[in-house]
Amino acid sequence: MTDRENLPRCCEYRGLFYPGHIKRCRQHATPEQRALAAETEDRAAALGVLAGQGWPYGPNIDVESRLRLLDWADANGLRLANTRCQGLHWLTRGRCAVRICNRLGHWMDHVTRWNWGGRPALILAQPYHLTGDCEAQLGQLAADGLRVSVGDDGWYGWGTVAVEVWDADVYRRHLLAG
Repeated sequence: MTDRENLPRCCEYRGLFYPGHIKRCRQHATPEQRALAAETEDRAAALGVLAGQGWPYGPNIDVESRLRLLDWADANGLRLANTRCQGLHWLTRGRCAVRICNRLGHWMDHVTRWNWGGRPALILAQPYHLTGDCEAQLGQLAADGLRVSVGDDGWYGWGTVAVEVWDADVYRRHLLAG
């Protein structure tokens, strides 16, 4: 079962991607692969990163993304936020109280929201690319007082860039604490 043509159907539909982009379900994963997946679950629980929410999209099917997420969240002292807000209201107001939230352009792809010190701290978006419109929107957010950074240090992978939009006050406290 080393090439994709021999991939059992159960692996195709229920499997995890392991290092080397090898996809296997629990039944067909090697003992080492199962141990690695279990290690990520144990580490997430020990860090409290997911707070019982389950993996966000990406790490839910990709073990390497899980490992990057855990390293990133642990290094930054962040915990996944429990919010359904799809835009910036959660970050700017602490909650989403509008019917249609202010979701901006396509830069808001693979979005997760993160708490630091129990407060809304960061929206992390991981789009595949940014356009001039996206850069203008992000520039406006920075002008409005949010802390915006763009880099290639996200955990999603698959060729995405990391767009961090921080509450500026929380970011300052985060830097001072680090």
